[in-house]
Amino acid sequence: MKARFRDSMTWLHTWTGLVVGWVLFAVFLTGTLAYFQHEITQWMMPEVEVVAPPEQAIEQVQTFLSAKAMASPRWSITLPSERERVSTLYWRDKNAGGRGFVKAVLDGQGKEITLRDTRGGNFLYRFHFDLHYVSVFWARWFVGICSMFMLVAIITGIIIHKKIFKDFFTLQLFKGPRSWLDAHTLTSVLALPFHLMITYTGLVTLMLMYLVSAINLSFSDRNAYFNAITPQGIQIKAVGEAANMLPFSDIYLTAQKALNGVPVAYIEVLNPGDKNAIIKFYEAPTEHLLSDYRTLTYSAVTGELLENTALTNSAEQTRKTMINLHAGRFADTGLRWMYFLSGVMGTLMVATGLILWFEKRQKKLKQQNKMPFGHKLVSGLNAGFILGLPAAVAVYLLSNRLLPVDFTDRAQMEIHCFFATWFVFLLYPILRGASKTWRDGALINAVLFFSIPFVSVIMIERHLFSYQYPRDWTLFIIDLLTIFSGLTMFVLFNYLKQRQQQVNQIKV
Repeated sequence: MKARFRDSMTWLHTWTGLVVGWVLFAVFLTGTLAYFQHEITQWMMPEVEVVAPPEQAIEQVQTFLSAKAMASPRWSITLPSERERVSTLYWRDKNAGGRGFVKAVLDGQGKEITLRDTRGGNFLYRFHFDLHYVSVFWARWFVGICSMFMLVAIITGIIIHKKIFKDFFTLQLFKGPRSWLDAHTLTSVLALPFHLMITYTGLVTLMLMYLVSAINLSFSDRNAYFNAITPQGIQIKAVGEAANMLPFSDIYLTAQKALNGVPVAYIEVLNPGDKNAIIKFYEAPTEHLLSDYRTLTYSAVTGELLENTALTNSAEQTRKTMINLHAGRFADTGLRWMYFLSGVMGTLMVATGLILWFEKRQKKLKQQNKMPFGHKLVSGLNAGFILGLPAAVAVYLLSNRLLPVDFTDRAQMEIHCFFATWFVFLLYPILRGASKTWRDGALINAVLFFSIPFVSVIMIERHLFSYQYPRDWTLFIIDLLTIFSGLTMFVLFNYLKQRQQQVNQIKV
Protein backbone atom coordinates (compact mmCIF):
# COMPACT_ATOMS: atom_id res chain seq x y z
CA MET A 1 0.00 0.00 0.00
CA LYS A 2 1.31 3.42 -0.96
CA ALA A 3 1.56 6.35 1.45
CA ARG A 4 -1.31 8.22 -0.20
CA PHE A 5 -4.68 6.70 -1.10
CA ARG A 6 -4.54 8.23 -4.60
CA ASP A 7 -1.08 6.72 -5.18
CA SER A 8 -2.45 3.32 -4.19
CA MET A 9 -5.33 3.74 -6.63
CA THR A 10 -2.87 4.76 -9.36
CA TRP A 11 -0.82 1.62 -8.78
CA LEU A 12 -3.97 -0.53 -8.76
CA HIS A 13 -5.30 1.12 -11.94
CA THR A 14 -2.00 0.65 -13.75
CA TRP A 15 -1.50 -3.02 -12.98
CA THR A 16 -5.10 -4.23 -13.18
CA GLY A 17 -5.26 -2.62 -16.61
CA LEU A 18 -1.93 -3.96 -17.84
CA VAL A 19 -2.05 -7.56 -16.63
CA VAL A 20 -5.27 -8.43 -18.50
CA GLY A 21 -5.32 -5.51 -20.95
CA TRP A 22 -4.58 -7.58 -24.04
CA VAL A 23 -7.41 -10.02 -23.28
CA LEU A 24 -9.76 -7.11 -22.61
CA PHE A 25 -8.79 -5.55 -25.95
CA ALA A 26 -9.80 -8.77 -27.73
CA VAL A 27 -13.01 -9.04 -25.71
CA PHE A 28 -13.98 -5.41 -26.37
CA LEU A 29 -13.21 -5.54 -30.09
CA THR A 30 -15.04 -8.78 -30.85
CA GLY A 31 -17.88 -7.88 -28.47
CA THR A 32 -18.30 -4.55 -30.27
CA LEU A 33 -18.49 -6.26 -33.66
CA ALA A 34 -21.03 -8.68 -32.17
CA TYR A 35 -23.60 -5.88 -31.94
CA PHE A 36 -23.94 -6.41 -35.68
CA GLN A 37 -23.40 -10.16 -35.64
CA HIS A 38 -26.54 -10.88 -37.67
CA GLU A 39 -25.57 -8.30 -40.28
CA ILE A 40 -22.06 -9.79 -40.51
CA THR A 41 -23.64 -13.22 -40.95
CA GLN A 42 -25.79 -11.83 -43.78
CA TRP A 43 -22.63 -10.53 -45.47
CA MET A 44 -20.95 -13.91 -45.05
CA MET A 45 -23.96 -15.74 -46.55
CA PRO A 46 -24.50 -13.86 -49.81
CA GLU A 47 -26.60 -16.72 -51.26
CA VAL A 48 -29.65 -15.54 -49.28
CA GLU A 49 -31.49 -12.91 -51.31
CA VAL A 50 -35.28 -13.08 -50.88
CA VAL A 51 -36.84 -12.72 -47.42
CA ALA A 52 -40.40 -13.87 -46.74
CA PRO A 53 -42.63 -12.10 -44.19
CA PRO A 54 -43.12 -14.21 -41.02
CA GLU A 55 -46.73 -15.21 -41.75
CA GLN A 56 -45.72 -16.48 -45.20
CA ALA A 57 -42.54 -18.10 -43.89
CA ILE A 58 -44.42 -20.12 -41.27
CA GLU A 59 -46.69 -21.52 -43.99
CA GLN A 60 -43.61 -22.60 -45.91
CA VAL A 61 -42.14 -24.14 -42.76
CA GLN A 62 -45.30 -26.14 -42.01
CA THR A 63 -45.42 -27.50 -45.56
CA PHE A 64 -41.75 -28.48 -45.44
CA LEU A 65 -41.81 -30.13 -42.01
CA SER A 66 -45.07 -31.97 -42.71
CA ALA A 67 -43.36 -33.62 -45.65
CA LYS A 68 -39.98 -34.22 -44.02
CA ALA A 69 -40.40 -34.64 -40.27
CA MET A 70 -43.92 -35.77 -39.35
CA ALA A 71 -42.47 -38.68 -37.38
CA SER A 72 -40.43 -36.36 -35.15
CA PRO A 73 -41.85 -35.58 -31.68
CA ARG A 74 -40.62 -31.99 -31.71
CA TRP A 75 -40.03 -29.19 -34.21
CA SER A 76 -38.08 -26.03 -33.41
CA ILE A 77 -38.53 -23.07 -35.74
CA THR A 78 -36.85 -19.68 -36.09
CA LEU A 79 -38.56 -17.35 -38.55
CA PRO A 80 -36.82 -14.71 -40.69
CA SER A 81 -36.68 -11.13 -39.48
CA GLU A 82 -35.14 -7.84 -40.48
CA ARG A 83 -31.76 -9.05 -39.21
CA GLU A 84 -32.02 -12.81 -39.86
CA ARG A 85 -33.05 -13.58 -43.41
CA VAL A 86 -33.81 -17.32 -43.40
CA SER A 87 -36.10 -19.80 -41.66
CA THR A 88 -34.06 -22.23 -39.56
CA LEU A 89 -35.61 -25.55 -38.58
CA TYR A 90 -34.53 -28.32 -36.23
CA TRP A 91 -36.17 -31.65 -35.55
CA ARG A 92 -35.24 -34.97 -34.02
CA ASP A 93 -34.58 -38.00 -36.19
CA LYS A 94 -33.56 -41.33 -34.67
CA ASN A 95 -31.65 -42.13 -37.84
CA ALA A 96 -29.55 -38.98 -37.66
CA GLY A 97 -26.06 -39.18 -36.24
CA GLY A 98 -24.65 -37.26 -33.28
CA ARG A 99 -27.35 -35.98 -30.92
CA GLY A 100 -30.12 -36.95 -33.33
CA PHE A 101 -30.95 -33.44 -34.58
CA VAL A 102 -31.52 -32.51 -38.21
CA LYS A 103 -31.23 -28.92 -39.42
CA ALA A 104 -32.69 -27.30 -42.52
CA VAL A 105 -32.59 -23.73 -43.81
CA LEU A 106 -35.35 -22.33 -46.04
CA ASP A 107 -35.05 -19.28 -48.28
CA GLY A 108 -37.75 -16.68 -48.92
CA GLN A 109 -39.48 -19.01 -51.38
CA GLY A 110 -39.67 -21.89 -48.92
CA LYS A 111 -36.99 -23.93 -50.65
CA GLU A 112 -34.28 -25.71 -48.70
CA ILE A 113 -30.95 -24.15 -49.49
CA THR A 114 -27.37 -25.11 -48.76
CA LEU A 115 -25.53 -22.11 -47.39
CA ARG A 116 -21.79 -21.78 -47.36
CA ASP A 117 -20.62 -23.30 -44.10
CA THR A 118 -19.68 -20.39 -41.85
CA ARG A 119 -20.09 -19.30 -38.25
CA GLY A 120 -20.52 -15.73 -39.45
CA GLY A 121 -20.89 -13.04 -36.80
CA ASN A 122 -21.81 -15.66 -34.22
CA PHE A 123 -18.15 -16.67 -33.97
CA LEU A 124 -17.17 -13.12 -32.95
CA TYR A 125 -20.05 -13.03 -30.46
CA ARG A 126 -19.13 -16.35 -28.86
CA PHE A 127 -15.41 -15.60 -28.88
CA HIS A 128 -15.79 -12.50 -26.72
CA PHE A 129 -16.77 -14.67 -23.74
CA ASP A 130 -16.13 -18.30 -24.76
CA LEU A 131 -12.75 -17.74 -26.48
CA HIS A 132 -11.78 -20.74 -28.66
CA TYR A 133 -9.74 -23.95 -28.55
CA VAL A 134 -10.27 -24.10 -24.77
CA SER A 135 -12.99 -25.45 -22.50
CA VAL A 136 -16.01 -23.13 -22.32
CA PHE A 137 -16.05 -23.51 -18.54
CA TRP A 138 -12.48 -22.29 -18.07
CA ALA A 139 -12.80 -19.66 -20.79
CA ARG A 140 -15.77 -18.04 -19.06
CA TRP A 141 -14.03 -18.10 -15.70
CA PHE A 142 -10.97 -16.49 -17.28
CA VAL A 143 -13.00 -13.79 -19.06
CA GLY A 144 -14.95 -13.18 -15.85
CA ILE A 145 -11.75 -12.62 -13.85
CA CYS A 146 -10.50 -10.25 -16.54
CA SER A 147 -13.83 -8.40 -16.45
CA MET A 148 -13.51 -7.97 -12.69
CA PHE A 149 -10.05 -6.49 -13.24
CA MET A 150 -11.62 -4.20 -15.82
CA LEU A 151 -14.25 -3.01 -13.36
CA VAL A 152 -11.55 -2.26 -10.78
CA ALA A 153 -9.51 -0.39 -13.43
CA ILE A 154 -12.50 1.77 -14.40
CA ILE A 155 -13.38 2.68 -10.81
CA THR A 156 -9.78 3.45 -9.84
CA GLY A 157 -9.40 5.43 -13.07
CA ILE A 158 -12.28 7.68 -12.02
CA ILE A 159 -10.70 8.14 -8.58
CA ILE A 160 -7.19 9.06 -9.76
CA HIS A 161 -8.25 11.46 -12.52
CA LYS A 162 -9.33 14.40 -10.38
CA LYS A 163 -9.49 16.66 -13.43
CA ILE A 164 -10.96 14.04 -15.73
CA PHE A 165 -13.59 16.34 -17.28
CA LYS A 166 -11.21 19.32 -17.49
CA ASP A 167 -8.57 17.18 -19.20
CA PHE A 168 -11.23 16.01 -21.61
CA PHE A 169 -11.12 19.42 -23.30
CA THR A 170 -7.32 19.67 -23.51
CA LEU A 171 -6.47 17.04 -26.09
CA GLN A 172 -2.92 17.47 -27.40
CA LEU A 173 -1.81 15.60 -30.49
CA PHE A 174 1.70 14.35 -31.30
CA LYS A 175 3.08 15.17 -27.83
CA GLY A 176 4.35 11.72 -26.86
CA PRO A 177 3.07 10.25 -23.58
CA ARG A 178 0.93 13.35 -22.95
CA SER A 179 -1.00 12.70 -26.17
CA TRP A 180 -1.57 9.05 -25.25
CA LEU A 181 -2.84 10.15 -21.83
CA ASP A 182 -5.23 12.63 -23.45
CA ALA A 183 -6.44 10.01 -25.92
CA HIS A 184 -6.94 7.54 -23.06
CA THR A 185 -8.89 10.16 -21.10
CA LEU A 186 -10.98 11.17 -24.12
CA THR A 187 -12.05 7.64 -25.01
CA SER A 188 -12.71 6.89 -21.33
CA VAL A 189 -14.91 9.92 -20.63
CA LEU A 190 -16.89 9.87 -23.88
CA ALA A 191 -18.50 6.54 -23.04
CA LEU A 192 -17.83 6.21 -19.30
CA PRO A 193 -21.41 5.17 -18.37
CA PHE A 194 -21.28 2.56 -21.13
CA HIS A 195 -17.94 1.19 -19.89
CA LEU A 196 -19.32 0.76 -16.37
CA MET A 197 -22.57 -0.74 -17.60
CA ILE A 198 -21.07 -3.16 -20.10
CA THR A 199 -18.44 -4.45 -17.65
CA TYR A 200 -20.84 -4.95 -14.74
CA THR A 201 -23.62 -6.51 -16.82
CA GLY A 202 -21.02 -8.70 -18.52
CA LEU A 203 -20.29 -10.22 -15.13
CA VAL A 204 -24.01 -10.60 -14.44
CA THR A 205 -24.55 -12.58 -17.66
CA LEU A 206 -22.38 -15.39 -16.29
CA MET A 207 -23.25 -15.01 -12.61
CA LEU A 208 -25.03 -18.37 -12.36
CA MET A 209 -21.78 -20.11 -13.25
CA TYR A 210 -19.73 -18.04 -10.81
CA LEU A 211 -22.28 -18.51 -7.99
CA VAL A 212 -22.86 -22.22 -8.51
CA SER A 213 -21.88 -23.03 -4.91
CA ALA A 214 -24.57 -20.68 -3.58
CA ILE A 215 -27.14 -22.24 -5.91
CA ASN A 216 -26.20 -25.77 -4.84
CA LEU A 217 -26.38 -24.72 -1.19
CA SER A 218 -29.94 -23.42 -1.56
CA PHE A 219 -31.16 -25.88 -4.21
CA SER A 220 -30.17 -29.42 -5.03
CA ASP A 221 -28.86 -28.42 -8.47
CA ARG A 222 -29.25 -25.87 -11.27
CA ASN A 223 -32.34 -27.60 -12.66
CA ALA A 224 -34.09 -27.26 -9.32
CA TYR A 225 -33.14 -23.58 -9.25
CA PHE A 226 -34.56 -22.90 -12.71
CA ASN A 227 -37.71 -24.90 -11.94
CA ALA A 228 -38.26 -22.66 -8.94
CA ILE A 229 -37.89 -19.31 -10.72
CA THR A 230 -39.35 -19.94 -14.18
CA PRO A 231 -42.82 -21.11 -15.20
CA GLN A 232 -42.75 -24.73 -16.34
CA GLY A 233 -45.77 -24.79 -18.63
CA ILE A 234 -48.19 -27.58 -19.27
CA GLN A 235 -46.98 -31.02 -20.25
CA ILE A 236 -49.10 -32.77 -22.89
CA LYS A 237 -48.20 -36.21 -24.21
CA ALA A 238 -49.15 -37.65 -27.58
CA VAL A 239 -52.12 -40.04 -27.53
CA GLY A 240 -51.25 -41.79 -30.79
CA GLU A 241 -54.39 -40.57 -32.59
CA ALA A 242 -53.69 -38.77 -35.87
CA ALA A 243 -55.28 -35.36 -36.48
CA ASN A 244 -54.93 -32.57 -39.00
CA MET A 245 -53.27 -29.42 -37.70
CA LEU A 246 -54.58 -25.96 -38.44
CA PRO A 247 -52.52 -23.64 -40.66
CA PHE A 248 -49.75 -22.34 -38.42
CA SER A 249 -50.08 -18.90 -40.01
CA ASP A 250 -53.56 -18.48 -38.49
CA ILE A 251 -52.33 -19.40 -35.02
CA TYR A 252 -49.29 -17.17 -35.52
CA LEU A 253 -51.44 -14.12 -36.30
CA THR A 254 -53.54 -14.84 -33.20
CA ALA A 255 -50.40 -15.04 -31.08
CA GLN A 256 -49.08 -11.80 -32.54
CA LYS A 257 -52.25 -10.01 -31.44
CA ALA A 258 -51.90 -11.46 -27.94
CA LEU A 259 -48.25 -10.28 -27.84
CA ASN A 260 -49.23 -6.81 -29.10
CA GLY A 261 -47.04 -7.22 -32.16
CA VAL A 262 -43.86 -8.11 -30.26
CA PRO A 263 -41.70 -10.45 -32.39
CA VAL A 264 -41.48 -14.14 -31.63
CA ALA A 265 -38.06 -15.46 -30.65
CA TYR A 266 -38.77 -19.00 -31.81
CA ILE A 267 -41.59 -21.49 -32.18
CA GLU A 268 -41.83 -25.01 -30.81
CA VAL A 269 -44.24 -27.70 -32.04
CA LEU A 270 -44.75 -30.78 -29.86
CA ASN A 271 -46.45 -34.00 -30.98
CA PRO A 272 -46.96 -32.85 -34.60
CA GLY A 273 -49.76 -34.68 -36.43
CA ASP A 274 -51.20 -35.98 -33.15
CA LYS A 275 -54.55 -35.09 -31.58
CA ASN A 276 -52.59 -33.53 -28.70
CA ALA A 277 -50.28 -31.48 -30.95
CA ILE A 278 -49.40 -28.11 -29.43
CA ILE A 279 -47.54 -25.08 -30.71
CA LYS A 280 -45.64 -22.66 -28.46
CA PHE A 281 -44.64 -19.09 -29.25
CA TYR A 282 -41.82 -17.56 -27.19
CA GLU A 283 -41.70 -13.78 -26.92
CA ALA A 284 -38.47 -12.14 -28.10
CA PRO A 285 -36.92 -9.48 -25.81
CA THR A 286 -36.12 -7.29 -28.82
CA GLU A 287 -38.73 -4.53 -28.55
CA HIS A 288 -38.30 -3.31 -24.98
CA LEU A 289 -35.59 -3.41 -22.33
CA LEU A 290 -38.09 -4.84 -19.84
CA SER A 291 -39.78 -7.95 -21.19
CA ASP A 292 -42.30 -10.33 -19.68
CA TYR A 293 -40.78 -13.28 -21.59
CA ARG A 294 -44.26 -14.61 -22.30
CA THR A 295 -44.93 -18.06 -23.73
CA LEU A 296 -48.22 -18.70 -25.53
CA THR A 297 -49.27 -22.33 -25.91
CA TYR A 298 -52.00 -23.25 -28.40
CA SER A 299 -53.57 -26.49 -29.55
CA ALA A 300 -52.25 -27.02 -33.06
CA VAL A 301 -55.46 -28.92 -33.91
CA THR A 302 -58.17 -26.59 -32.55
CA GLY A 303 -56.28 -23.29 -32.20
CA GLU A 304 -57.41 -22.98 -28.58
CA LEU A 305 -55.14 -21.01 -26.22
CA LEU A 306 -54.07 -23.52 -23.60
CA GLU A 307 -51.70 -21.43 -21.53
CA ASN A 308 -50.24 -17.94 -21.29
CA THR A 309 -47.23 -17.79 -18.96
CA ALA A 310 -44.84 -14.98 -18.11
CA LEU A 311 -41.73 -14.58 -16.00
CA THR A 312 -42.83 -13.29 -12.59
CA ASN A 313 -39.73 -13.84 -10.43
CA SER A 314 -38.30 -10.35 -9.86
CA ALA A 315 -34.72 -11.52 -9.33
CA GLU A 316 -34.66 -13.50 -12.57
CA GLN A 317 -36.41 -10.63 -14.34
CA THR A 318 -33.62 -8.31 -13.18
CA ARG A 319 -30.93 -10.72 -14.34
CA LYS A 320 -32.49 -11.13 -17.77
CA THR A 321 -32.94 -7.36 -18.08
CA MET A 322 -29.22 -6.84 -17.42
CA ILE A 323 -28.39 -9.46 -20.05
CA ASN A 324 -30.70 -7.64 -22.46
CA LEU A 325 -28.97 -4.37 -21.60
CA HIS A 326 -25.52 -5.89 -22.13
CA ALA A 327 -26.36 -7.53 -25.46
CA GLY A 328 -28.46 -4.62 -26.74
CA ARG A 329 -31.14 -7.02 -27.97
CA PHE A 330 -33.86 -4.41 -27.41
CA ALA A 331 -32.01 -1.73 -29.38
CA ASP A 332 -33.25 -0.40 -32.70
CA THR A 333 -30.75 0.41 -35.46
CA GLY A 334 -29.90 3.88 -34.15
CA LEU A 335 -29.30 2.71 -30.58
CA ARG A 336 -27.32 -0.27 -31.85
CA TRP A 337 -24.98 2.16 -33.60
CA MET A 338 -24.58 4.01 -30.29
CA TYR A 339 -23.65 0.70 -28.66
CA PHE A 340 -21.19 0.05 -31.47
CA LEU A 341 -19.51 3.48 -31.25
CA SER A 342 -19.32 3.21 -27.46
CA GLY A 343 -17.72 -0.20 -27.89
CA VAL A 344 -15.18 1.31 -30.28
CA MET A 345 -14.39 3.89 -27.59
CA GLY A 346 -13.91 1.10 -25.07
CA THR A 347 -11.59 -0.75 -27.43
CA LEU A 348 -9.53 2.40 -27.98
CA MET A 349 -9.52 3.10 -24.23
CA VAL A 350 -7.90 -0.26 -23.56
CA ALA A 351 -5.46 0.12 -26.48
CA THR A 352 -4.33 3.64 -25.50
CA GLY A 353 -3.96 2.53 -21.88
CA LEU A 354 -1.61 -0.28 -22.91
CA ILE A 355 0.42 2.04 -25.13
CA LEU A 356 0.53 4.75 -22.44
CA TRP A 357 2.07 2.32 -19.93
CA PHE A 358 5.01 1.72 -22.27
CA GLU A 359 5.37 5.29 -23.56
CA LYS A 360 5.59 6.76 -20.05
CA ARG A 361 8.55 4.52 -19.28
CA GLN A 362 10.27 4.48 -22.66
CA LYS A 363 11.93 7.92 -22.43
CA LYS A 364 13.40 7.21 -19.02
CA LEU A 365 14.66 3.79 -20.12
CA LYS A 366 16.31 5.28 -23.21
CA GLN A 367 18.14 7.81 -21.06
CA GLN A 368 19.41 4.95 -18.92
CA ASN A 369 20.31 3.07 -22.11
CA LYS A 370 18.52 -0.11 -21.06
CA MET A 371 15.32 -1.94 -21.97
CA PRO A 372 14.31 -4.70 -19.53
CA PHE A 373 12.75 -7.86 -20.92
CA GLY A 374 9.37 -7.03 -19.37
CA HIS A 375 9.18 -3.73 -21.24
CA LYS A 376 10.19 -5.37 -24.50
CA LEU A 377 7.48 -7.97 -23.91
CA VAL A 378 4.81 -5.31 -23.31
CA SER A 379 5.92 -3.42 -26.42
CA GLY A 380 5.73 -6.56 -28.58
CA LEU A 381 2.40 -7.69 -27.17
CA ASN A 382 0.94 -4.22 -27.71
CA ALA A 383 1.87 -4.30 -31.39
CA GLY A 384 0.87 -7.93 -31.85
CA PHE A 385 -2.54 -7.61 -30.21
CA ILE A 386 -3.61 -4.12 -31.23
CA LEU A 387 -2.76 -4.61 -34.92
CA GLY A 388 -3.00 -8.40 -35.05
CA LEU A 389 -6.62 -8.74 -33.98
CA PRO A 390 -8.07 -6.32 -36.60
CA ALA A 391 -5.97 -8.11 -39.24
CA ALA A 392 -7.38 -11.43 -38.02
CA VAL A 393 -10.93 -10.09 -38.45
CA ALA A 394 -10.06 -8.94 -41.98
CA VAL A 395 -8.64 -12.36 -42.88
CA TYR A 396 -11.72 -14.02 -41.36
CA LEU A 397 -13.90 -12.04 -43.78
CA LEU A 398 -11.55 -12.65 -46.70
CA SER A 399 -11.44 -16.39 -46.08
CA ASN A 400 -15.23 -16.43 -46.32
CA ARG A 401 -14.90 -15.22 -49.89
CA LEU A 402 -11.76 -17.12 -50.94
CA LEU A 403 -12.37 -20.61 -49.56
CA PRO A 404 -14.30 -22.91 -51.95
CA VAL A 405 -17.98 -23.19 -51.00
CA ASP A 406 -17.74 -26.99 -50.80
CA PHE A 407 -14.53 -26.96 -48.73
CA THR A 408 -14.60 -29.62 -46.00
CA ASP A 409 -15.16 -28.18 -42.52
CA ARG A 410 -15.22 -24.75 -44.07
CA ALA A 411 -16.51 -22.83 -41.04
CA GLN A 412 -13.71 -24.14 -38.85
CA MET A 413 -11.13 -23.31 -41.51
CA GLU A 414 -12.30 -19.67 -41.50
CA ILE A 415 -11.72 -19.62 -37.75
CA HIS A 416 -8.30 -21.27 -38.17
CA CYS A 417 -7.39 -18.48 -40.62
CA PHE A 418 -8.45 -15.91 -38.01
CA PHE A 419 -6.17 -17.34 -35.31
CA ALA A 420 -3.29 -18.10 -37.68
CA THR A 421 -3.19 -14.42 -38.69
CA TRP A 422 -3.29 -13.29 -35.08
CA PHE A 423 -0.52 -15.74 -34.17
CA VAL A 424 1.71 -14.45 -36.99
CA PHE A 425 1.30 -10.90 -35.69
CA LEU A 426 2.23 -12.00 -32.19
CA LEU A 427 5.43 -13.55 -33.57
CA TYR A 428 6.20 -10.60 -35.85
CA PRO A 429 7.81 -8.38 -33.14
CA ILE A 430 10.30 -11.16 -32.42
CA LEU A 431 11.43 -11.13 -36.04
CA ARG A 432 11.17 -7.43 -36.89
CA GLY A 433 10.97 -5.56 -33.60
CA ALA A 434 7.97 -3.73 -32.15
CA SER A 435 8.46 -0.42 -34.00
CA LYS A 436 8.60 -2.11 -37.41
CA THR A 437 5.63 -4.29 -36.44
CA TRP A 438 3.56 -1.13 -35.95
CA ARG A 439 4.47 0.24 -39.39
CA ASP A 440 4.28 -3.05 -41.26
CA GLY A 441 1.14 -4.10 -39.40
CA ALA A 442 -0.68 -0.87 -40.21
CA LEU A 443 0.14 -1.30 -43.91
CA ILE A 444 -0.87 -4.97 -43.90
CA ASN A 445 -4.16 -4.09 -42.21
CA ALA A 446 -4.80 -1.36 -44.79
CA VAL A 447 -4.23 -3.77 -47.68
CA LEU A 448 -6.38 -6.50 -46.10
CA PHE A 449 -9.36 -4.26 -45.36
CA PHE A 450 -9.19 -2.46 -48.72
CA SER A 451 -9.17 -5.80 -50.55
CA ILE A 452 -12.30 -7.25 -48.92
CA PRO A 453 -15.00 -5.64 -51.10
CA PHE A 454 -12.94 -6.05 -54.28
CA VAL A 455 -12.29 -9.75 -53.64
CA SER A 456 -16.08 -10.07 -53.37
CA VAL A 457 -16.38 -8.59 -56.87
CA ILE A 458 -14.29 -11.48 -58.20
CA MET A 459 -15.66 -14.33 -56.09
CA ILE A 460 -19.46 -13.79 -55.79
CA GLU A 461 -22.35 -12.39 -57.78
CA ARG A 462 -23.62 -9.96 -55.11
CA HIS A 463 -20.97 -7.30 -54.58
CA LEU A 464 -20.28 -3.58 -54.37
CA PHE A 465 -21.05 -3.01 -58.05
CA SER A 466 -24.16 -5.18 -58.33
CA TYR A 467 -26.08 -4.56 -55.10
CA GLN A 468 -29.82 -3.94 -55.34
CA TYR A 469 -31.35 -1.40 -52.98
CA PRO A 470 -32.93 -1.35 -50.47
CA ARG A 471 -32.38 -5.12 -50.25
CA ASP A 472 -28.59 -4.91 -50.01
CA TRP A 473 -28.06 -1.82 -47.85
CA THR A 474 -26.64 -3.96 -45.03
CA LEU A 475 -24.02 -5.56 -47.27
CA PHE A 476 -23.14 -2.19 -48.78
CA ILE A 477 -22.56 -0.58 -45.37
CA ILE A 478 -20.30 -3.46 -44.27
CA ASP A 479 -18.24 -3.00 -47.45
CA LEU A 480 -17.99 0.74 -46.72
CA LEU A 481 -16.84 0.03 -43.18
CA THR A 482 -14.07 -2.25 -44.43
CA ILE A 483 -12.91 0.50 -46.81
CA PHE A 484 -13.04 3.04 -43.96
CA SER A 485 -11.02 0.67 -41.74
CA GLY A 486 -8.44 0.30 -44.51
CA LEU A 487 -8.22 4.07 -44.90
CA THR A 488 -7.75 4.51 -41.14
CA MET A 489 -4.95 1.96 -41.10
CA PHE A 490 -3.28 3.63 -44.08
CA VAL A 491 -3.36 7.01 -42.29
CA LEU A 492 -1.78 5.32 -39.26
CA PHE A 493 0.91 3.78 -41.46
CA ASN A 494 1.68 7.13 -43.10
CA TYR A 495 1.96 8.83 -39.69
CA LEU A 496 4.29 6.13 -38.32
CA LYS A 497 6.42 6.29 -41.47
CA GLN A 498 6.80 10.07 -41.22
CA ARG A 499 7.65 9.88 -37.53
CA GLN A 500 10.34 7.28 -38.22
CA GLN A 501 11.82 9.50 -40.94
CA GLN A 502 11.97 12.40 -38.46
CA VAL A 503 13.75 10.17 -35.92
CA ASN A 504 16.26 9.10 -38.56
CA GLN A 505 16.97 12.73 -39.51
CA ILE A 506 17.60 13.66 -35.88
CA LYS A 507 20.07 10.76 -35.53
CA VAL A 508 21.92 11.92 -38.63
